Amino acid sequence: MAKKRKPYVYHDLEFKKKLVMLYLEGNGGYRTLAREYGLKSTQIRNWVKKYKNGELTEENHDKRGKGTFNKKIFKNTDEEKEYLKLENEYLKKNCFQWASRRASLQIYGHQRI
Repeated sequence: MAKKRKPYVYHDLEFKKKLVMLYLEGNGGYRTLAREYGLKSTQIRNWVKKYKNGELTEENHDKRGKGTFNKKIFKNTDEEKEYLKLENEYLKKNCFQWASRRASLQIYGHQRI
């Protein structure tokens, strides 16, 4: 029977920094700290690595669920129309190529694409 995965546990920035400082001060290795606090040693290793690279900060901390999608902002409606026209042409071209490829595969007896 397959094991159930543990639910994701969120650790705040202060907790992460506390463990990083304990490691850097020599109060334990990755394994001993992980055992003591009920974590994985790779988790602490990643936090130490991020701390050394300056990535363990408040602004970089809570990025869960935040997409990287940036909405295009247009100066005027003409610019927006031009952008949408080009996007539409691009999609039509790729859709046509996909349809022709699919048809050619079906001619040669391939069932799945």
